[in-house]
Amino acid sequence: MNKPLEEMTNGELRRYLSENRNNENAFSQALELLMSRRKNISKYPSPLSMSYDEVEAIFKDKIKKISD
Repeated sequence: MNKPLEEMTNGELRRYLSENRNNENAFSQALELLMSRRKNISKYPSPLSMSYDEVEAIFKDKIKKISD
């Protein structure tokens, strides 16, 4: 595939990653691009440092968003 990474779809990038998993430079460039396209990234602390109620609230919120 001679298409520039920036022009590839996410599916094409995933396939490219699979095909180039042993080429560290190509793999890292494609992975960085794919990760930069992610939307709605929510970062939470480790569940081990949170109370049960906090973890439960996060899961309930995620489930509510999926069912809406």
